[in-house]
Amino acid sequence: MNSGHFKGQNAASFMRRDNTFSARFWQNALAATLAGERDRWALWCPVFFGIGIAAYFSLPIEPPLLPLVFCGVLAGLITGVAHWMGAPRLSGILILLLFALFGLTYSVWKTHWVAAPVLERAQVYPGMSGRVAAVETFPDGARIRLKDLDFGWRGRGDPVPEVVRIKLRAGAYPGIGDRVRLMARLSPPPRPSYPGAYDFARVAWFDRLGAVGFSLSDWEKVPRLSEPDLWETAHIAIQQTRMDVSAALQAALPGIRGGVMAALLTGDRAAVPEPILEDLRQSGLAHLLAISGLHIGMIALIVFVTLRFLLALRESWARDRPIKKWAAFGALIASFGYLLLSGATVPTQRAFLMTGLVLVAVLTDRQAISMRLVAFAAMVVLLIAPEGLIGPSFQLSFAAVIALVAVYESYRFGGGKQDGARGWSRKAAFYMAAVCLTTVIAGAATAPFAIHHFGRIAHYSVLANLVAVPIVTFWVMPMGLLSLLVMPFGLEAWPLSAAGWGIDAVLTIAHWVATLPGATGHLPPMTGWGLICVTLGGLWAAIWRHRWRYLGAPFVIAGLASPLSQPTPLVLFHETSDQAAIIWQGKLWVQSTRRDKFTLSVWQEKTALPLGGDWQDLMALRETPLHCDPLGCSLNITLSDGRAGVFAFTQDPRAVAEDCLQADVTRLPIVPHPSLCRERTAITPADLYRDGVHVFYDSKPALGVETVEAARGHRPWTKSGLTSQRSVD
Repeated sequence: MNSGHFKGQNAASFMRRDNTFSARFWQNALAATLAGERDRWALWCPVFFGIGIAAYFSLPIEPPLLPLVFCGVLAGLITGVAHWMGAPRLSGILILLLFALFGLTYSVWKTHWVAAPVLERAQVYPGMSGRVAAVETFPDGARIRLKDLDFGWRGRGDPVPEVVRIKLRAGAYPGIGDRVRLMARLSPPPRPSYPGAYDFARVAWFDRLGAVGFSLSDWEKVPRLSEPDLWETAHIAIQQTRMDVSAALQAALPGIRGGVMAALLTGDRAAVPEPILEDLRQSGLAHLLAISGLHIGMIALIVFVTLRFLLALRESWARDRPIKKWAAFGALIASFGYLLLSGATVPTQRAFLMTGLVLVAVLTDRQAISMRLVAFAAMVVLLIAPEGLIGPSFQLSFAAVIALVAVYESYRFGGGKQDGARGWSRKAAFYMAAVCLTTVIAGAATAPFAIHHFGRIAHYSVLANLVAVPIVTFWVMPMGLLSLLVMPFGLEAWPLSAAGWGIDAVLTIAHWVATLPGATGHLPPMTGWGLICVTLGGLWAAIWRHRWRYLGAPFVIAGLASPLSQPTPLVLFHETSDQAAIIWQGKLWVQSTRRDKFTLSVWQEKTALPLGGDWQDLMALRETPLHCDPLGCSLNITLSDGRAGVFAFTQDPRAVAEDCLQADVTRLPIVPHPSLCRERTAITPADLYRDGVHVFYDSKPALGVETVEAARGHRPWTKSGLTSQRSVD
C-alpha cells in the first residue's frame, strides 16, 4: 500500500542526489506524486465547477452569456487538440479550467432562465387574488404563496410577479389549490441588512419570488380560473397530506413535544417555541430539527435494518436470495416517501440524493461510501441549483460529509479493521466513540462555515450530540416512523407517547447544555479570501491521499485567522434615517431597540458584539462620547491614529449647516442645498435608500465606508440591476 512516497520512484533516491533543491528534482517529485494520485484527479472536476459558480456570484457586474459560450467552445476544442496530441498533463489542466468556465457560464444561463418580474415599489393592493401554491403555519398566522396573480386595477401597466408571499392574520387559512382574494401590502424582496450578509433578494430571484408582504384584511375564497392539471393535483395531494400528518401528530402528542415531532417528520416547525429553538442552537442540536441527511439517513437505516431482519427470518431467503438488495430498495422507497412528506425542500432533495446514491451503490454492488459518490452528488446538486453553493445549507452539509468520508477512507486506506467478535459492551463503547468522533469531525469541518454565516459556535455540541443523537436515532425516529405506519388505522397515539419520552430527554439535554457557562461563542465572519482559503485548503486535505495533503493545513489556519484582519466598525447607518448604531467599549448601542429588530440581530451577528442598549443608556454613562439635544446628536471619538472623529446625526433641518461644518460624517434628514455639505461626507435619505446600510470604519487617511449595494454589485437581483433592466424594457 502506498503510504505517501512517490509512486514508481523511491523518495530516498531523490534525497541522495546533489540536486535535491533543483527545479528538476521538484518537477520529477511533483510528477511522481500526481501519478500516484491518478485515481483522485476526477474528484477535482466538481470543485472547479464550483469555483466557476463562486466566481460568478463574486463578480460586481453581470457577465454576458454569448461571449462565455464562445470561450467555452473554443476552450473545449483546445482541450481536445491537447488530448489528441498526447499531452495528458496539459489536457488534464485544461479540463479542470473548462469545468470552471462551464460553472461560470451555467450560472449566467441559470440566472437568465429563472428571470421573473419583481415588484418595483411597495404599495397596497386592495383587491388582489391568486392561487394558493403553499402554506406555512405559524402561531401568529399562516404564510401563503400565491401564483396566477391578478392585482386588479392597481396592477394595470406594471409587471405582475409570478409568485408572491403573504403573511395572513391569525386564524383560519386557505387550502392549497384554493383561489383567494384579499387586501395586502406588498414590497420587493428585502436586501441585506449588512454588507455581505444573507441576501434574501438573491434567493428570491432564483425562486421567482417577486414580492413579499402581509395582509390587511381577511381572505375570501373565490372561484378558480381553471381546473388543476395532473401535476398540480398531485402537488395539492402531497402538500395536503403533509399538513394533515402534521396536524395529526400534534393532536396525538399535544404541546411542545408534538411540535418537535412534527418538525422531525414533516419539517413543520411552526409549533416549536422560540426559546426551545434557541436552546437547540446554543447546544449544537439545531440540526436535529432541520430535515437533512441525518433524518433521511435515519429513515433509510431503520427501514433497511428492519426489512433485512424480517427477510432473514426465512432461512431459504437469507441463504439464496439477495435480501440485502431488497432491503436497500425498500429503504430507497421509504426515503423518497419521507422526501415528499417533509416538503421536498432543496436541502432535503440534496440529502435524499446522497442517501439514494448510497442505496443505489448497495443495489449495484458498489462501495457505498466513497469520495467519488460525494463528488457525483455535489455535481448533480450544483447542476440543479448552482445558487445553493454560496448558501450555508450546501456548505455545511457537504463540509461535514466530505470530512467524514475523508476520515473513513483514510481509516480503510491505512488498513484499519473492525473486530466482528467484540461483545455487546465493547460494541456499545465502540458506538459511543464513533458518535463522539463523528460529532467532532463534522463539528470541526462545519465550524468555519457556521461562524461565517451565523457568527456563533456551540462549545459543548460534542457533549450534547453524544447523548441526544442516540436517543433520536434509536428511540424517537423509530417510534415516529411506526406512528406513520399505523396512522391510517388511528393507532398513532401509543408510539407517539413513547416518542414523547425521548423528545423530553432531548429538550432537557439541550436546555442543560445551553445554560452551561460559555455555551456559545460569537465571532465575526471571515473575509472573502479567508473563506476561500478554508474551503480550498480543506478540499486539498480531503481529496488527496498522500502526505502532500497536509499542505492544505496552513491555508485553513490562515483562513480561520482572517477575522482578525477585519476592522471593527465605528458607526452603522440604517437604510432609513431613524435608526443607527454606535460601537463603543466593545458593545453595540442602537438609536432605538424597538425599531427593526431583525436588522438589530443581523448587526449583532456580523459585528460579534453584544447589545449594550439604546442611546439613552449610552448617554447615562459617565464618559459617554454621545451628546444629544433637540436638533440631533453628536458622537466624538478618538481614532487609532490620534485624530478626532465626529459623527453628527441631524434630526432638525435647521442644524444641517452647522453639523456639516463641524462633523466628519453627517446623517441628514433631508437632501440639502447644493451649497451645503460640499467638503464633508453627508449621507442623505436618498443615499440610504439607494445604497442601503452604511458601515463606517476607522481607516487611514480618512474614514472608510462600505455599503450594502456596493457589496452586492450591479446584478439582476440588486436595486441597481432591476432599475437598469426596467429602463431597458
